[in-house]
Amino acid sequence: MQVGIVTTHVPPAKGYGGVSVTCGVLTKAWVKSGHKLALVAADESIDGRLRVEDVDVGTGVDVRLYRCYGFRRWGFGLGAIPKILNLCLQAPVVYIHGIATWPATLAALFCCALRKPFMVAVHGGLMPEHVDLIHQRKPHKWWYYKLLTFPTLRRALAVHCTSDTEAAGVRAVLGEQARILLVPNGIDAREFDVAAYPSGEGMQLCFLGHVQQEKGINAFIRAWLKIRRPKDRLVVAGRSVDGQYFREFQALLEQSGGAITYRGYLPRNQVLQLLAESHFLVLPSGLEQAGGMRENFGNVVAEAMAAGRPVLAAKGLAWDHLASVGAGFVFERNEASVCEALRSAQALDVAQWQAMSKCGRSYVEQQLNPVRLGERVWQVLTQRKPAVKIAQRISKGGVL
Repeated sequence: MQVGIVTTHVPPAKGYGGVSVTCGVLTKAWVKSGHKLALVAADESIDGRLRVEDVDVGTGVDVRLYRCYGFRRWGFGLGAIPKILNLCLQAPVVYIHGIATWPATLAALFCCALRKPFMVAVHGGLMPEHVDLIHQRKPHKWWYYKLLTFPTLRRALAVHCTSDTEAAGVRAVLGEQARILLVPNGIDAREFDVAAYPSGEGMQLCFLGHVQQEKGINAFIRAWLKIRRPKDRLVVAGRSVDGQYFREFQALLEQSGGAITYRGYLPRNQVLQLLAESHFLVLPSGLEQAGGMRENFGNVVAEAMAAGRPVLAAKGLAWDHLASVGAGFVFERNEASVCEALRSAQALDVAQWQAMSKCGRSYVEQQLNPVRLGERVWQVLTQRKPAVKIAQRISKGGVL
């Protein structure tokens, strides 16, 4: 074993966001590079408990699942203690996906106690607005961060960030000398087919993600309803939690008069089909000011671009350069800017849309190759002394 990996949820776990997906992509990339890996994760999935043979992280990985119960979102289970401790004892270095969950916290504490080198991918947990929200409204979680999360992060070889905004959030809580590795998430474009220009009248948008305040979908819908054309439509797919925000979402569906379709959680093949049927993906994370910006990267954007679908994205993620590479439009986090981006999308003819589709696919192929990006992380993770110097240089504004 060259590296031990700890993650809360692991593919094909369903219902727990992009951390599981990112873990799968990065681990597969390391497998393709010939690295020897062991991985500990919870067996949690909304479809039922995972078995070792279910786990999709590439062949040859030593997968060690523990029973999850109680606080399932945070991967709680006492079986994590011996499995993670043994991994930290055996592995020369440990890569931890996420912060403030049960397995991620255990792994960081064990590594610190054993003086074992480790790297942490914070996966949006320290986005500036999210940290402010915790500080102001969640005192218990804030103390958890102060007493456990921040001290262990300061001991890490580096904190893996995927966007400038995320790196700014890490510096805000750890200081300007924080060791930051800035490398985006990768995606294998070969897993996505590029469909032709969608047929039918009007423009179809799709949103893939949880229906919750931090995703900003309700604010986006309110803007879209003001300027949508009679044949335009929006399809929303993702989990929801019954509450005030979802009830507001349902009211907007009724207000749309059938222009919005909610399809709930979709399996992978249906997600790809929905992308093929849509003209644009939308990612309005952070548009609801009260929800804060939690999204650090937005894997779904990379997936849409790989499928040849242009994107409408909120500013402040990893996609502020979308317009400059010709792959979509970026809007400020206000209604007027959303409407302006929507009008720009509506004005495209077929040839202009196809050029945007091609640019997005090309960007993913050239810039987000998972094996190349995985090797950049691996070099810092496994070369301890150079890693500190490299990460310090990165924290002052460079990019590895």
